[in-house]
Amino acid sequence: MSTNHDEQQASPDVQKPEGLRSEVSRRQFLQFSTAAAASAVVAGGLFPSAAVADDNLVMAGRSNRPSWAPTKYLIDCHCHLGSGPTVAELAPTIHTAADWGALRTKQPEKFAKAVSEQAVDDSAILLGAMDKYGVTHAIIQTAPGKGTNNQMVIDAAKKSKGRFFPIYRPEAISNAAARGTLGVDYGGEVSKVVRQIADELQSPAMSATRGVGEVVPITTEIHPVKIARDMAPIMEVLKARGDLPIMFPTGYSGWKGVHYYIYSPIWVDEVAANFPTVPIVLTKMGRSIQASFDACLSVAMRNANVYFDMTDTSAEHLRKAISIIGSQRIMYGSDLSAIASNHSTMDNLRTAIEARLSADEREDIAWRTANQIYKLGLKG
Repeated sequence: MSTNHDEQQASPDVQKPEGLRSEVSRRQFLQFSTAAAASAVVAGGLFPSAAVADDNLVMAGRSNRPSWAPTKYLIDCHCHLGSGPTVAELAPTIHTAADWGALRTKQPEKFAKAVSEQAVDDSAILLGAMDKYGVTHAIIQTAPGKGTNNQMVIDAAKKSKGRFFPIYRPEAISNAAARGTLGVDYGGEVSKVVRQIADELQSPAMSATRGVGEVVPITTEIHPVKIARDMAPIMEVLKARGDLPIMFPTGYSGWKGVHYYIYSPIWVDEVAANFPTVPIVLTKMGRSIQASFDACLSVAMRNANVYFDMTDTSAEHLRKAISIIGSQRIMYGSDLSAIASNHSTMDNLRTAIEARLSADEREDIAWRTANQIYKLGLKG
């Protein structure tokens, strides 16, 4: 997924804390990523398949990080579109996912302003970050906040020359996130909101979408059986549309009101069992939190239709998940958005490198899994 197998351009020493990494090391990391992005543009977004079996540790005093061989494609399955001017102001100060997650409490006024401003199409920022690190394609959805909508995502995909694939995200979720009422109030009676979402998802306007983006359950219940009951109309539509996938976030979030649903996603077991042909993507696969990862793994072990995206996971958890459910059920993601454009792609590529993946594991995680469950049609 990182993209240059030249040992001279190995990435920096990740054992140092983020704040202590030298600027020289950062430039080295950017060097091999930028070279890969240039190759992707010249070749129309294609990389030659890796011929090596494993990444090689580069020693000789330069680095103890492995280099990374290029993959056929690199799909970021987890990207958010749409932001306003406050996001552009804050983005240079956000260096980690934890920085973004803590923004609501550290800078509550700025956070509230950022999610309440009228968002615009910021796909140029996303494409810039993708090109910098050699990402060939992205599956995009709305970012939470005022003014983002599914038509914006569809339009951005149309003008991306095949690099963006749109997925639908209910505006009731984005609006509740902005209000701080997730899990409490979605703007009306739950059954009516769910029915409205199901109707919109099967409308001709949404026919270009390839699944449902990150949603917490549209419910005020906490019992798994009741959650599955409330979500059933949406799942039925996904099944009827040819088993389109749906994303459920895990780990932690900067959004108020979602702690039970994402920290311990055992409730997904009930939804997955009721709709065994509909792919369910547990995004962030626990986000490096051991208890949340264990819950994700428990659900995935019991349900073959449960997949992970590796956003913000650790190399240890990624390797563990591969050993238990296999790389064919894991995909690369970074949570790329304008606010995260300063760090997210590099951070998650670094995790993939640290996991010391085999050639087949790299290809699965880089693109084959996403290509299969989202039916993208990319040729191997």
